[in-house]
Amino acid sequence: EKMLRVALFVCAIAAVLASEGIQGTTPTPSQTGELAQNQRSLYSATETKCARHVICKSCIGDIACGWCATSGLCYDGNVLGAFTANCTMWEFAWCSGEPCLEHANCDSCTQDPLCGWCASTQTCTEGSSQGPMFGDCHADQWYGDSCASLPTHLAIQMDAVAQE
Repeated sequence: EKMLRVALFVCAIAAVLASEGIQGTTPTPSQTGELAQNQRSLYSATETKCARHVICKSCIGDIACGWCATSGLCYDGNVLGAFTANCTMWEFAWCSGEPCLEHANCDSCTQDPLCGWCASTQTCTEGSSQGPMFGDCHADQWYGDSCASLPTHLAIQMDAVAQE
């Protein structure tokens, strides 16, 4: 008899909850509509701060943005992907489709994993820590991983050229 009372009590509670609902857990239709409208106004492609970037290089320069190479648009996002778009070719820290010649200095060049800096020509070209893929940059003039060991006089020359 005690089990029957407990079962009836549980059924009564379930019936009350089913008829009244639990306030605060399920949004009303008007709340859902407001949320959808707010999301549209916050994240529409034309109104985000990232949408102002029209090329990959400027897009990834903004820490809150990433480039979708699939669509050719800049979106709000992080290393995991775009917040409001489905993008199969997401680029967050660097632009894979950008040629190495776009890098104007050793630091930005060597941050791109597909590029390296030739100090004798002051140019960035395709390559790796092993050396350039093309051209004839001498091994002692090639910087594929970092510019930390770049001689001081060359670094000063690079800064002067970059400021012009």
